[in-house]
Amino acid sequence: MKSARDTLDRLAKVLEPMGQLAQLADVFEPIRRFQEELADVAAAFEPIKGFHSHLENLANRFEPMRSFHSQLEGVAAAFHDQLLKLATAMEPATAFQNQLEHLVRAFEPANSLQHRFVELSRAFGAKDEGDSRPPLDSA
Repeated sequence: MKSARDTLDRLAKVLEPMGQLAQLADVFEPIRRFQEELADVAAAFEPIKGFHSHLENLANRFEPMRSFHSQLEGVAAAFHDQLLKLATAMEPATAFQNQLEHLVRAFEPANSLQHRFVELSRAFGAKDEGDSRPPLDSA
């Protein structure tokens, strides 16, 4: 029993840094807004893709258009590369989320066990004593 209590005490100490990690999640709201704005830019870029293919045909026949065609390709490639870099930079956050999901599943029994122990404690309590513990959340 002491071993279990020690383990649970260590778990309580781990929760403090978890609160600090939760504050780091605030970074995702500006990133989400940025993503929405880029989605609008991407939607506006669709007609430019059609223009790009026409421009490519023209650039093959008319030398001065090759430079403009090349610049347009460069802009599209730069957006593509930077967005892939941003997606790659988010991989640690995704991996952390997966670990958290695993932890949530691993700790699912805790709520049920806590409730059962409170119920068991009532079996050993005096009839006229009220339960000094607050009611458990059913969540």
